[in-house]
Amino acid sequence: MGMKALFCGVGEAFDEDLSNTSILVEVEEHGDVRKLLLDCGFTAAPAFWRFSADPLDLDAIWISHLHGDHFLGLPQLLIRFSEHGRFKPLQIGGGSGTSGSVKKAMELAYPGKWDRLGFDIEFIEAVAEESFHLAGVQALAIPVEHSVPGLGIKLHAQDMSLFYSGDGCLKKRFWPMLEGCDVAVCEAFSLEESVPGHSSVSRVLSMARSAEIRLTALVHMQREERRRHKDSLQKYLEESQAEAFLPEPGDWVKL
Repeated sequence: MGMKALFCGVGEAFDEDLSNTSILVEVEEHGDVRKLLLDCGFTAAPAFWRFSADPLDLDAIWISHLHGDHFLGLPQLLIRFSEHGRFKPLQIGGGSGTSGSVKKAMELAYPGKWDRLGFDIEFIEAVAEESFHLAGVQALAIPVEHSVPGLGIKLHAQDMSLFYSGDGCLKKRFWPMLEGCDVAVCEAFSLEESVPGHSSVSRVLSMARSAEIRLTALVHMQREERRRHKDSLQKYLEESQAEAFLPEPGDWVKL
């Protein structure tokens, strides 16, 4: 029994060096392994294929919000699944409007292909602050403040939990929902500066301390901010009194 997270991508929308943030989570219970991909933006599909040992075994995809760097890699991924002869059903979860937006994106990218993929897709449109299941894994949708509606997701299996924010800032009233979370993967767009619709390293670390999160991964940092602070960030994190790190593509954590 266990849970692990593989960082396929850790970058923001326009980073030329890092693929869009995308996390592959594997949950094992009683010998059964479920694989969930959290977000799939413009550049995420090739990164997923590069780092996943068995990409065709993916069970579900979670879309945190409908910005291109979080969901417009889906047409590429779905067509590649089709080319490889996938027949296993796939779940796609997200907030309201996910189903229609994904189908529109597919039609624009590959007209007429949706009905000829060769495998079934089931959509799950979650409601904020309500529990649901994704690929059989218990999940909770938590709203985040962003320029478009967004939902973070907390996955729970047995006594393990993982939270992924997508983009945006989690209001303090939702911090208790992460109490004792094993791993939180959070957008940290800037070091300390407040950017509308985004979170920062300092705010995420404050949340991690308040909710007593065991380990926090900082992703989706603005490209210039990441380059500017990368060398000094380790000392900053050590002084924060929170267990946190800045992952690189291919890194993974195991719960």
